[in-house]
Amino acid sequence: MCINFGKITYRNDLGEIVTKEEFEQARQKFERDVNEAYESKANEIISRINSSTSDDEEKLWLLFDYLTGDNMRYNLPETTADGRMAIDVQYEFPPYRNWKISHGTKYPALLNNSGVCKTYSLAFEDIANKLGIPCRMVTGYTGMNHAWNIVLINGEIKHVDVAYAMMRRNFSDRRNYFLKSFHELIQQGGSRTMDNSVDELSCDMMNQYNFLHPHRTDGTDTKKTKR
Repeated sequence: MCINFGKITYRNDLGEIVTKEEFEQARQKFERDVNEAYESKANEIISRINSSTSDDEEKLWLLFDYLTGDNMRYNLPETTADGRMAIDVQYEFPPYRNWKISHGTKYPALLNNSGVCKTYSLAFEDIANKLGIPCRMVTGYTGMNHAWNIVLINGEIKHVDVAYAMMRRNFSDRRNYFLKSFHELIQQGGSRTMDNSVDELSCDMMNQYNFLHPHRTDGTDTKKTKR
């Protein structure tokens, strides 16, 4: 889509001028195709994990291990030093020629094996929740704007930092960034702030647990979350 002297000209993926209705229909199809491709890959991963273990902690490790694998690229060169002006990298999605996937979404993590901290955090959040484990992305500052995840596991909130594990996998054990307390993350990676309060996160995690497990009767959903 381009703007020409106040009049919007709509172009499809091939660059051809089309009507607004045609553009919107084609764009919606593109977005559906991207989402369907992602969901197909996510379902493969979920099926593999569920067939390997019934333990939630082990499920999280298998997901973490997948997203921090050697075939995964952390696109750090596309991020400025302070992290505040990350370039919106666009990834190809064949057979589309000009319409691409933004790294500000979860999709490139599975479809392109690439992205930045937000990309991987969104994918981790999505798949963990589909595995029935309460998870959300959190943001903060580590010398640059940063995103990672928290999960509710065994009644406790733990932190998972896929991006740091990837950036430091050549000289640091990836488990240093898996299911850690906030203090432990600081010990491993240096100074770190978080935009959300502990009380807010505790409430969010319990709400997410109750949403994912509405019929639990063992009292787990009413257990006070440990911080």
